[in-house]
Amino acid sequence: MELKQTKVMIFLVVLILASIIRPSESHPPEVYCITDRIFKVPGCFDALKLAVLVRDIKKLTVECCRAVFATLPPTCLLKVEGDVILPMTSFREICNIAVPAAAEPSS
Repeated sequence: MELKQTKVMIFLVVLILASIIRPSESHPPEVYCITDRIFKVPGCFDALKLAVLVRDIKKLTVECCRAVFATLPPTCLLKVEGDVILPMTSFREICNIAVPAAAEPSS
């Protein structure tokens, strides 16, 4: 092969490898929530599980929902059980319905 053909072949191989190895931009990476605040409130995680899996919001407390609103970023994902993974915005909406006072800043 000529030098020019070799350079073109190397360029094409590098281009193909770069397109294969580069992660897809269409799917943002999954960011899981840091659940420290939720687990510091006794029974909070279990109450959130009940709210999502059984639709029972009776056990949600103001403290639990304040921990939900304090968990950042709001779009992070929380694994509830098995394959049930929801964005934190879903839990915030549940808290807005169950305990509307939790969304207000504490004084």
